[in-house]
Amino acid sequence: MVAMCAMTRSRIEFLTMDGATDCHTEREREAERKFRDSFTHTAGKVVAMIRDDGFAALQECAQKAWHDRFGFDRQDVSDDPVRNAALRGRHHAFVYATEAGEQAFTEARLNAWFADVETWASSEVAPGAQHPPPRLVTDDELGAYCRMQEEQRQQRAAKARALVGSSPLAETASEAATSLCESHSEPPSSRRLQLTRADQIEMRPPHWLLRGMLERDTFALVFGEPGCGKSFLAIDWACRIATGTPWRGHAVNAAPVVYVAGEGQQGFGRRIRAWSEHSGVSVEGAPLFVGPSVAIPDMEGLTELVLAIRALPEPPALIVLDTLARCFGGGDENSTQDMSKFVSACDVIRQYYRCTILVVHHTGHADKSRARGAIALKAALDAEYRLTNNEVGMRLTATKMKDAEMPPPVGLELVAVELPDLVDDYGNPVTSAAIEVLDAETGAIESKAKSVRTRGKWQDVGFAVARRLIATSDDGCASIDVWRDECQAAGMVRQNQHRVLEGLVNRGDIAVRDGALRIVTT
Repeated sequence: MVAMCAMTRSRIEFLTMDGATDCHTEREREAERKFRDSFTHTAGKVVAMIRDDGFAALQECAQKAWHDRFGFDRQDVSDDPVRNAALRGRHHAFVYATEAGEQAFTEARLNAWFADVETWASSEVAPGAQHPPPRLVTDDELGAYCRMQEEQRQQRAAKARALVGSSPLAETASEAATSLCESHSEPPSSRRLQLTRADQIEMRPPHWLLRGMLERDTFALVFGEPGCGKSFLAIDWACRIATGTPWRGHAVNAAPVVYVAGEGQQGFGRRIRAWSEHSGVSVEGAPLFVGPSVAIPDMEGLTELVLAIRALPEPPALIVLDTLARCFGGGDENSTQDMSKFVSACDVIRQYYRCTILVVHHTGHADKSRARGAIALKAALDAEYRLTNNEVGMRLTATKMKDAEMPPPVGLELVAVELPDLVDDYGNPVTSAAIEVLDAETGAIESKAKSVRTRGKWQDVGFAVARRLIATSDDGCASIDVWRDECQAAGMVRQNQHRVLEGLVNRGDIAVRDGALRIVTT
């Protein structure tokens, strides 16, 4: 971290000058616009990355951005000022974000910086003027920003209170949203608590949105590691329900869907198009509605979402919150109290609209087999699914099903989809991805999952060393003695090397013969 910060500080004056353009010609103004778009897009990713992955992951991305721009082994060197401006904007956003060090990263400071970035990006590109992007705010500026945010929060809260009428308003977000819903339905007096004798309770069969997976009027969650494809799965389910497209051979009744997309609607649009192209089903006119993330545990955030849903032609059958982190607000996911507020807010909307709430969430930092955060979340769920994507394939596994039979694991594949008539600034086709259901492969994936064990830390090191040595050899083999020397240089003590090599052989990753090793490719 120290080395990275030193690198950014040593370059910062040069980078600032390099990042500003005089914009005398139309081509220079086009490059400036591309620089701003790239900087702003990357700044948004920085904010999400700090929340989900931490400062170390941000530093790795900063180093890669530097390499993409200045690396000597770049394969795409170009004199095109517009393309270079995009690389410059991405690089500069990471440099600006990391120059202050890890101690400067607070959610309030990042939000203030991103607000400044959005204002800068939308300002006019004036000819003959330089337009450097804003840096992270100072402590004084942060204080002013926080005061402004608090004033705006109080104004929104006052507006929310006005919307629910003159009756006394409870302080919690859940009660406020309930009042909002009730204010346009039936009088509060008619919603008085009623008790029903047990033998008079009406029994109803499950109302499936997706047979065996998602039942209506439930609280469900899909979790997985970053990049495993969980958002693509949520999009697949949302599109199937909105268009009435069958799921694994079972009919689906078309119904409205609200998708709260926390990662930006531009990329979301490409993913929707990819689903449509891959499935052969048009989403034109389908009741699939997309909105930005809102902090639903906060009264004003939940109020905004309720009002937006009320404006729809008919209430939704499914609401997707992607991701929990982007809809959680300023609370602590590990706090039972804060998580209970999130759950209560979800319950308010679910109970009023009798819809399903599907939350997309990340795995825990240490335990990848469970969703991140307080156990109060899982306790409240009706259904929970874990999505994994590793050497045994992509697999969806039910980890909780409160009132229905646990479904068997589902084999999936994330396939690349080229988007017709859509090219980037350099004429290259634009691609996205879509989910393919592999029902026929589920048994094979299950069998392979039972037989394949995850490599340990030193097995990963040993396998990586073997792969590197073999890649540079002429005969596809590597000397075991050389492998041992390289492993020791990587930190593996001699006493462990025999055990590590034996483990790799037993796994079927490596074969050993006549003092040499090779990678098993079958």
